[in-house]
Amino acid sequence: MTGMQTTPRTAQTSPKRRFRPSWDPTDTVDEVISILKNVAPATVWRTHRLFTVVACLSILPRFVAAMGFKPALLIQDSFSYLREGTNLGPGELRPAGYPMMLRVLEPFHSLLLVTTVQHAMGIAIGILIYSILHSRGLPAWAATLAAVPTLFDARQIWLESSILPDTLFTLVLMIAVAILIMRPKLGILSAVIVGVLVAYASVIRGNGAPVIVIVVAFLLVRRVGWRVIVACVVAFAVPLLGYVMWFYSSYGQFNITNSSGLFLWSRTMSFANCAIIKPPADLLPLCPQNQPGYQAGPTPAWSADAVVNQRTPADYLWDPGVWYEHDAHPGINAYNNKLGMEFAERAIEAQPLAYLKTVGEGVMLTFLSTDRSTNYLADHFTATAHIPTLAPYMKYYEDRYAHTVDNTHPHQPWAYLIFWYQMPVWFPGWIFLAVFVFGLGALIRRWRGWGVYAALAWGVGIVNLVVPIAAHELDYRYALSSVPFACLALGLALNKKPVPGQLEPDTAQPAPAQPDTAPADLG
Repeated sequence: MTGMQTTPRTAQTSPKRRFRPSWDPTDTVDEVISILKNVAPATVWRTHRLFTVVACLSILPRFVAAMGFKPALLIQDSFSYLREGTNLGPGELRPAGYPMMLRVLEPFHSLLLVTTVQHAMGIAIGILIYSILHSRGLPAWAATLAAVPTLFDARQIWLESSILPDTLFTLVLMIAVAILIMRPKLGILSAVIVGVLVAYASVIRGNGAPVIVIVVAFLLVRRVGWRVIVACVVAFAVPLLGYVMWFYSSYGQFNITNSSGLFLWSRTMSFANCAIIKPPADLLPLCPQNQPGYQAGPTPAWSADAVVNQRTPADYLWDPGVWYEHDAHPGINAYNNKLGMEFAERAIEAQPLAYLKTVGEGVMLTFLSTDRSTNYLADHFTATAHIPTLAPYMKYYEDRYAHTVDNTHPHQPWAYLIFWYQMPVWFPGWIFLAVFVFGLGALIRRWRGWGVYAALAWGVGIVNLVVPIAAHELDYRYALSSVPFACLALGLALNKKPVPGQLEPDTAQPAPAQPDTAPADLG
């Protein structure tokens, strides 16, 4: 046939490869439509019946808690957040990420609205855990079980009922983790969203910033490409830098608070020995023996009283006679924050093993000493308010935000019901420890499958658990934010389904060979 001939395919005649952007708006629209179809009530009930029943049941204890304690659960920290929620600005003591949310809700002047939104956030965290695990191949019953501690633990519900930032913090990080796990091919847009979410978490609670290290490590292991990694890091750094500049405009310091050094100083009071540290003269007032209430002399052998009444870092930090309230520049400010940080750095450098031992003890006590305690530090509902009488400044800021000056008070019979609920329904510390330990073992064993994804959730959980203890002290409400990630990590690590789009090296199929010749255009 003279109308057809073959010619060798050369570099000159090969078609040029077109650039395909990592984000296609059409794909995004199709994905949104698919999601909307999957969340239709009939579809949800047909395909996720077990979890739907469980999630609906979790609304009941939240409703009882909302009715049982009004206007909300309040501790000292709550009033600083209410103040900044009314007059939004960067706080010297705590960052302003949570007050940003409070500011959005401030026109309604309702603490009940705030806690209701937080209850919805708690349920949303459980939904995300279930959605991630079930969509990745875990059976519905197992995915539901992983979400149960978040949905039903009385202490999670206590946290949602409080004017505190921890539920918002956990939800923001869980959304970031969900994006990283659910996107089989992570693009630049997804990476930017993750970076922004981690940046926001960093100004909700200061210990959120180290999570970016876990995220970047995950991206490196997944080999997503340098553009995606740079996009994530830049999206994290730019908003955080903007917050730093906002803080600088108010206080003249490049920071997000003026308290991190003071908190770390209080941590060192658990082990600091100035005979070993040998601090300069200007830091001598920061030594443990120079603090109010310091017990001179060695602790008597077998002294139960010395163990039970041992002073905590918070006792040192908030003592009325503490050094930073009576020095040349009294109060929480840049000057005293710098002194506290200098002392803490010297103490840790001089006694690194003592510091690690103190942090390790705090981590283990998270699992072993918080199961049956009934005070507010264990996040239990109590019959009396945490603050017996509100100070005038507390009433002032509560009134400005919510148009009420009421202290937390129980309403019957709802409070009675929540007291009975919290006694049997809690996430035991030994199970919490087992979830972390078995999760670590399982993710190592299945590293080539879901182990990498499990490591992401496990790493975020460990950061949420360890960093607050290392920076200040054990407070179980900080540890609660690590529970959802520990459960998610264990569920991913135990998943035996193959990772979407991933083939084992011995089963991978070679790409088909390209023909050496191609037909010319028909004449």
